[in-house]
Amino acid sequence: MNERIFRRLFRLAERLEPDRQAIWNWLLHTRIEHLGDRTAVELVFAGEGGRVIEMLEAALQDEAPAVQTGGIAHALRA
Repeated sequence: MNERIFRRLFRLAERLEPDRQAIWNWLLHTRIEHLGDRTAVELVFAGEGGRVIEMLEAALQDEAPAVQTGGIAHALRA
């Protein structure tokens, strides 16, 4: 199950950020304040990967200009 979630997260993140190293850094090290100040990886292991997927999908839909100009960090800063 986690493997499928990770693949989905990575595919979505690639649409926000072309730099794979930046994606890995985000997944492993960036705490998401509005999701309990946990990293995406921590959320997946806690069974809450769906919340991260929803956040990325919303960023792709609602933040299209930010996605195009600033990558994953800019689009998810809100």
